[in-house]
Amino acid sequence: MVNDKLLGSQLGSYVLVEILGHGAFGSVYLGKHFLLEHKPPVAVKVLNTTLNTQEEIDRFFQEAVILDKLTHPNILPVVDANLYEGYPFFVAEYAPGGSLRDRLDALNGSPMPLTDAMHILNQVGMALQHAHDLDIVHRDLKPANILFNTDGDAVLADFGIAIHVQRTRRVDEIGTPPYMSPEQFKGKISKKSDQYALGCVAYELLTGQQLFIADDPYTIGYKHIYEQPVLPSTLNPSIPPAIEEIILKALSKERDDRFENVADFVIALREALGLPMTESTPLPPLQSSLPLPSSMGNEYPSTNPSRPVQPEPPASRLGQPLDPHRTQAEDGVIRGPRPLRSPAQTPIANRAQLRPQTQNGGQNSARTVLAWSVTTGLDHTYYSEPAVLNSVVYAGTYTTNVDNPHKEANQLRALDALTGQQLWAVTTNYGIYDAPVVANGVVYVCTGNINLPGEIYAVDAASGEVRWSFPTDEFVKVRPTVTNDIVYAYPDHAVYALDTQSGREIWAVTVKAGLAHRPALASGHMYLITERGICYELDAFTGQKIETYADLGEILAAETTVTGINCLCFAEGELYALDMQKQQRIWTTRLDVQISGDLILKNGVAYIGSHGGFVGDSANTKLHAIDTASGKILWIAHLRHEIESAPVIADNNIVYVSTFGRELYAIDAQNGHILFTSKVGKGRINRPAAEQGMIFVSTGEMHALQIR
Repeated sequence: MVNDKLLGSQLGSYVLVEILGHGAFGSVYLGKHFLLEHKPPVAVKVLNTTLNTQEEIDRFFQEAVILDKLTHPNILPVVDANLYEGYPFFVAEYAPGGSLRDRLDALNGSPMPLTDAMHILNQVGMALQHAHDLDIVHRDLKPANILFNTDGDAVLADFGIAIHVQRTRRVDEIGTPPYMSPEQFKGKISKKSDQYALGCVAYELLTGQQLFIADDPYTIGYKHIYEQPVLPSTLNPSIPPAIEEIILKALSKERDDRFENVADFVIALREALGLPMTESTPLPPLQSSLPLPSSMGNEYPSTNPSRPVQPEPPASRLGQPLDPHRTQAEDGVIRGPRPLRSPAQTPIANRAQLRPQTQNGGQNSARTVLAWSVTTGLDHTYYSEPAVLNSVVYAGTYTTNVDNPHKEANQLRALDALTGQQLWAVTTNYGIYDAPVVANGVVYVCTGNINLPGEIYAVDAASGEVRWSFPTDEFVKVRPTVTNDIVYAYPDHAVYALDTQSGREIWAVTVKAGLAHRPALASGHMYLITERGICYELDAFTGQKIETYADLGEILAAETTVTGINCLCFAEGELYALDMQKQQRIWTTRLDVQISGDLILKNGVAYIGSHGGFVGDSANTKLHAIDTASGKILWIAHLRHEIESAPVIADNNIVYVSTFGRELYAIDAQNGHILFTSKVGKGRINRPAAEQGMIFVSTGEMHALQIR
């Protein structure tokens, strides 16, 4: 396979001076003319498979002659094609404006303004139609292959891979799975496959999310073939119904149900918006397509070597992921783009308030910018879920090197919410895996390692002084509950009730069968469910058993009402409210899904996630908001992946939730509209914390996002 040893080699008339990226089919290099210094730079794509027979070589040159006929202004011109030691290569004009993938990444999960998206789709669609008129099928249309020239026009690249594609059979080598048509997964490719791919691009432009996502290409193929997509208007309610209908037609499972050709698809889009049938003024290059490091693997360059690259302004780093090449200070803090003012310096009226903001015809404009990221500073040691209060982030650490841990691997730490600087740290005997709870100036946290005992700590929130600790026979992995001057902690086989001031044990009970999940508390009553499905009602102040119940299903939460206590239960696909005094159902709501994450109650509304029961079932990954008085479903937000943990309601009725797809969602609690999604860091995203227009989330590293 061709590798970076090609740097400095001359291919045709061009010397390869820089590697610009790697793709599935080859590598792209920046080329300079070997003799004529004033010739503009070119992009040289070298395919990664040799041509070994004369038949293959002849076909390559025949295809190159055909590609030379592509003379549309929105197709990146191929200026040369040849072989180098058996490897085919193409020389194309250089497009300095970056790719559509760059621009989508900069939008960080938010939709593109409608008029900008339509302009790009029109140009790409007309380029595809020109190719189809010459009986040339692209086969791998995707945002990474849509580039922008010096005038800001979209140009379609990478037609040359058709040669390579004809000789491969693997699913992930006949295109890019998120943009492949159902028939393409079955080995049948036609011009309408390109139309379907353009429909996938249109869907992503207008919703901010790919049509289907999964962990492997075969699952994605199953979704393209059998699953119906989430309606675009569900993800972006501002999409006009006519536009949605047109996109869904292009995404039809059967080829015959799509438009007759790509031109008809594009014309339908323009007519639906009342736009003229001629191309509009080219878009200027966006800030979001400023340079990305070549190490990020873009197939085409996004820098212009003809002039020096200027530093990216902080305002354009919208939700930029952590740069692995950014230097790290000794204190573990990886600096963000700029310092932030403290809440005390910023008048409340001027602080970022997250509301559904709209511009450009209703497109969502909520964004996040990375304020700071901090590591633990130790190998194999990570931050757990955070809590935040009064501009201080509290979070524990744990290590995966449990046999030989660093002496400071297990700690409770306090970080300045505005800078990430450590304020204090308390070393604990065991790891901390869940968020601490802050109440009345004290931080309460549970610790423990598997197959070892645990310990509960109370630490002064201001100074970090340990007020008391309480050892447990079993490790305590989940966060405690603090209410009515009692700390409740939940190992797998016990419940402890401790005095908040002294740590004195008030009562403890043993649960031989094990706890199924966190007990529910309301009005001095505790309801705990065992792994065997038995529910025990306890006096929360004394630990005395009040009643035993069977066949209630899962008790997810309890709330106090004017008539007593209602428990929210889930059994056999039904969520229901049970009057615990009368043992009567008040209402029942059929969900027909599996519950994921903990249920959270806030202001008479229950927020609960769901999934379809098997990996990759994105049609049923949802967040439900349900009125606890009536059982009415107030709204449903469709998510790409299953919810990781309990939702967080903060910042003026915004619901924050993380998923197993490493996504962080912000959802309007009033109507369920998705305000934005973010991907942070490289690891699993834990349950976030939010305060004063900032979001704090751990991926092993701790990240602070400011809402803009």
